[in-house]
Amino acid sequence: MSDTPVFIRCNNCLMVNRVPQDKLWSKPACGNCKTVLEVPRQPVWAKLESFDRAVAYWPETLLVVFTSSSCLYCRIFDPVVNELAAQRPGKLKVMKVDIEIDEYLSQRFTITKTPTFIVYRNGVRIIRVDGAPKEKTDLVKWVDNLINYTSY
Repeated sequence: MSDTPVFIRCNNCLMVNRVPQDKLWSKPACGNCKTVLEVPRQPVWAKLESFDRAVAYWPETLLVVFTSSSCLYCRIFDPVVNELAAQRPGKLKVMKVDIEIDEYLSQRFTITKTPTFIVYRNGVRIIRVDGAPKEKTDLVKWVDNLINYTSY
């Protein structure tokens, strides 16, 4: 892991905490209220009630994947997305939205192709890609470039 710290917002007091990457596995606590910070290590299924809050409050890179159980490409890229979340805890949070279950979000974002990837950084939408990349490695390279890019 690199030496750069990860920024994680406390769900209790909303304070942004700077956490060294080597401390992510030891249940880091908020410096303000001492609540254990949540560090997602696997994709989280989005809920309509908390979607906007989750996007606005995540201070690092957030990858939102609009998927469908009937989509072949979604099933092909699902292990890659899961691996991205597991290998980049704190730096990348992955949220999945099932367009068949949550029709409101799919209509709100005008999802016409699956999978659709939308990347946010510090609550601001950076980029959107409709449809699957040609190769699985293209998605990994694309996400890594967005994580490491410092100026928007």
